[in-house]
Parts: sequence; structure tokens; C-alpha cells
Amino acid sequence: MRRRGVANRQQLAMMARVMEAYCVRFAVPEDATERDELAFEILVIFDNGIRDEETLLAEVIRLRQVH
Repeated sequence: MRRRGVANRQQLAMMARVMEAYCVRFAVPEDATERDELAFEILVIFDNGIRDEETLLAEVIRLRQVH
């Protein structure tokens, strides 16, 4: 059974790559509050079971387009 809210080093690195890819694609400044919100959203999506890097990025983009 997987514990919620737990990620290993490789998973954290993957989530950081997803965040960076999103920020580059949508020109999010490094000091923007949006980065904190994005990091939280990535963690929630990951915790809900999306573990593939490309799928995680696609889901972040999809959810942010809805808002």
C-alpha cells in the first residue's frame, strides 16, 4: 500500500521537471506566486495517482486551462 504524500528522490526530480517545463512553456517568472500554487497542484495530481512525467504535465496544463 502506498502512503499518500510520500515521494522518493526520483519522483521529486520528475515533479520539478514538470514544474520547470510548465513555467518555461507559459513564461511564468521565477519569483511569481504562481509557482507556489503550481507546485502544490503538481503534488496533488501526483498524489492522486498520475506518475508519468508527460501525463502529469498534460494534466497540469488541462486543469489550469479550466480555471
